[in-house]
Amino acid sequence: MKTYLVTIPIAGHFTAKVKASNEEDTIAQAYALDIEGGGETSWEYLGSFGEGNVCNCPLPWEITVDDLFNGELG
Repeated sequence: MKTYLVTIPIAGHFTAKVKASNEEDTIAQAYALDIEGGGETSWEYLGSFGEGNVCNCPLPWEITVDDLFNGELG
């Protein structure tokens, strides 16, 4: 039997509640959190990230900040 090294593309999301005075500080604090215990993590295993003009990654593709107090979504 042969030994193989397998690499699986993973796309995911990390969601955490953060208290901050503005969106910039919110994002900086989220980056500083430990993914293992700082929030909710969702992973999706993919055959590939993209092929041709099709992206297989789950949405959102960019950082979003939601104001939980005012109920605004972003």
